[in-house]
Amino acid sequence: MIDPSFLNQLNKLNLILKRRVSNAYAGGRASIQYGRGIEPVDHREYIRGDDLRLVDWKLYGRTERLYIRRFEEEKSMILHLLVDASASMDFQNSPATSIKKFDYAGSLATGFAYLSVHENEKFSAALFSSKLGDVMAPDKSKKHLFTMIDVMNKTPLSGVTDFSTAANQFAKTIRSKSFAVVISDFLAPLDSIEEGVYRMAKASEELMVIQVLDPSEINLAWTDDIHFEDLETKESARTYLSPKFKEEYKHMVAEHIARLQRICNEVGISFNLITTDMPLLDAFVGLIGGAKRGT
Repeated sequence: MIDPSFLNQLNKLNLILKRRVSNAYAGGRASIQYGRGIEPVDHREYIRGDDLRLVDWKLYGRTERLYIRRFEEEKSMILHLLVDASASMDFQNSPATSIKKFDYAGSLATGFAYLSVHENEKFSAALFSSKLGDVMAPDKSKKHLFTMIDVMNKTPLSGVTDFSTAANQFAKTIRSKSFAVVISDFLAPLDSIEEGVYRMAKASEELMVIQVLDPSEINLAWTDDIHFEDLETKESARTYLSPKFKEEYKHMVAEHIARLQRICNEVGISFNLITTDMPLLDAFVGLIGGAKRGT
């Protein structure tokens, strides 16, 4: 279940509420146009990394605070959220130290949607596993936000992760200037992930990839004999977790993550690895405040 207390935390965090969703990738591709023929529609507070040429120095003279001019092109950005709802996202090693990967991913998506609604901007959302689920058309109402939360809370987690198919289907729904956020454990073949990342990057103005993993998936928290079951395929195996086995496993996971990051770097998009033992609000603030293309 998506934790409603997370929304309360967002509501109290003034720093985040002063930032537009589109500023999550400030410093990336030069997408904000300015100059003759493009009139500013309003202002927002200066954030480190913004183009100083957009600072309204006359307003600074009156207020002694830095604001930048915001133009219609920036204001028309639509947020698109794509969240993995495959069976592997149902994993949770210890309720005492983490939450299910899907609940964590869904909460992050809710945070992005919340900011969009707060700034009176549209967002769309969809879940995927082996294929794309129903896509919520862009809207900016609070009802739209709570409908998304309700859908995520009621959706059964099933199927295998096929990011390539889902990305190809979802990209066709993006018809305007957009900021896309994909949240998944990305525990899938890298060729499928690469194809999906390239397709989403081509369809959207900016793309943020967020990999959510349980800490035990990275370090293998278990020892000795253990029975594993694949949540997606239901295949099972009994394995002795020797120190050598754990070391080899850790190396393979690290290489998978590194290759995923290289794919994102090659396209020039933001890659972010988050584990479910991280406090949700801290992770979200980091995504909003520090996301850069290719980081």
